[in-house]
Amino acid sequence: MIPLRTNLDNHFAVVLHSYNYQNSSLIVNFFLRDYGKVSAIARGVKGKSIKNNTSFLFQPFQNIIVSLTGKQELLILKTIEATEAHWNLSGKALYCAYYINELLLRLLPSNTECTELFLLYNKTLNLLAENPAQFEAPLRIFELKLLAFLGYGLNLDYAIDSEQPVDADKTYYYRIGSGASEKKEFAPDSLPISGKTLVDLAQQQLSDVKSLRQSKQLLKWALAEHLDNKPLKSREIFKQLYATN
Repeated sequence: MIPLRTNLDNHFAVVLHSYNYQNSSLIVNFFLRDYGKVSAIARGVKGKSIKNNTSFLFQPFQNIIVSLTGKQELLILKTIEATEAHWNLSGKALYCAYYINELLLRLLPSNTECTELFLLYNKTLNLLAENPAQFEAPLRIFELKLLAFLGYGLNLDYAIDSEQPVDADKTYYYRIGSGASEKKEFAPDSLPISGKTLVDLAQQQLSDVKSLRQSKQLLKWALAEHLDNKPLKSREIFKQLYATN
């Protein structure tokens, strides 16, 4: 947790989002390896008269090093510098990365230690950059682990009615907040899902087409509850561009 008055010097970070502030400044939502989501004012970084232009560093999808100072929620950017690590993303992989950023903006608490999640972010973007056509599985694993980090992990191992391990050969009915049941009447708002999908998702081995499709439905449903059922802009743009659900 960041104290009321703080100096954060030389921390690895990425930019999740930025927007204009006054005439020549930005408000930037950073994701710091050690402190999670942190917002800061970057003063005097806009305009053609700025020497040693660093405006490119305020774009997403590159690792940077920042120093911040200030108190309470909105800090002041002291320094920002590039590292060698960045991601060349295009097409569907690029919009997937924007989707990940938006999830973190919407769901990640401010000023929370989340080194493991930062490393997962880097790993996921590496996978998107290395193999952009295979974006579904990395996204599902990121969503799954993000929910677990936030304290909303899914029960994928046991059927809640029998307390028996999930059987890959059976069909279940999944309700968010509870888990899977073999009973169809378990809940009117449950999602039919195969045992194999639950097993594959628990093992983070999502190569099967059906498992990928059902995992997407399950995780979209689970996330919606914590997004207050408000649509994500990145998801809507992806649907418009690529005509998908």
